Amino acid sequence: MDKRRKKRIKIHQIARVSGKIGVMNNVSNEGLQVSTALLPENRKIDICFEALGEEITVRGVVQWFRRKTAIQSLNELGVIVKDAPPRYYQYVESLDNF
Repeated sequence: MDKRRKKRIKIHQIARVSGKIGVMNNVSNEGLQVSTALLPENRKIDICFEALGEEITVRGVVQWFRRKTAIQSLNELGVIVKDAPPRYYQYVESLDNF
């Protein structure tokens, strides 16, 4: 069984993944998972989403990716958070308190 250092919190949040539409599937202070139809051009990506009344941008590095079924035509990306504003960590904490 795959053990993580930090618990991932399941969500379903619309986001822009390097300018392309996507969905955040889970988040933690150290990483997140997103689904998007198009793969980014390189491993360094920006993820932008609305939360806590403002737009939050997280910069990260794609650690892994997995293609979903042909019907959904989405790719799942596992992303390590490299640079995020304090509001991102507040957002994660607010989800953890639910």
